[in-house]
Amino acid sequence: MPAETLRLLPERVGLPRGRAALSETEVGEAHRARIMQAVTDEVAEGGYARTTVAGITARARISRTTFYRWFAGKEEAFAAAHDAISEQLVQVIRDQAATIPDSAWEQRIALGVRALALSLEARPTFARSFMVEVHGAGERLAEQRDRVVDRHARSLARVADLAEAAGAPVRIPTEWEVVGAIGATEELFARRIRHTPPRRRLVLTNLVDPVVTIHTALLRPQ
Repeated sequence: MPAETLRLLPERVGLPRGRAALSETEVGEAHRARIMQAVTDEVAEGGYARTTVAGITARARISRTTFYRWFAGKEEAFAAAHDAISEQLVQVIRDQAATIPDSAWEQRIALGVRALALSLEARPTFARSFMVEVHGAGERLAEQRDRVVDRHARSLARVADLAEAAGAPVRIPTEWEVVGAIGATEELFARRIRHTPPRRRLVLTNLVDPVVTIHTALLRPQ
């Protein structure tokens, strides 16, 4: 898996020198992406509560007018960034699991968890913003995070369903069991992120084994 899978910025973001070479649509997409990257960086660096539109616009090198053309405020910008990265994480995990036969459900789980850990290790700013600071970002982000947890939970449940259809011995977990497993995963990762100083390398891969143990325990036949 590539070391850096997650991204908010498109490949072409050089605005002012490259602006003449970009279409209006590309300019708009670049502005929006720079805002999302800037709010993510600001939140990771100073916390969501201390993040301001002024700080976001300064980091993104855009005007307040441009900011408000795309977002109503910092909450909406942060929600858009969180949504984009969450979608990418779901896809990364699914892509890794898809390389293994449905019947090998334990290996599929292990690959998916490792993909999550490596992706967040490679992007510690995303890890801090979307695994830690998101909890203090208000009701809208809380509801959005719940939807992300539910998506991951459904993915884990689907691993069991596919394994059963393939004839493998597997236990089908309940809805709340898979939600609990995903919640435990997020708590373990968030605790490690919180306890890692900003300038120290983030290491999450040594949490893969305990997380896999939690997930596989749900699916292992009694």
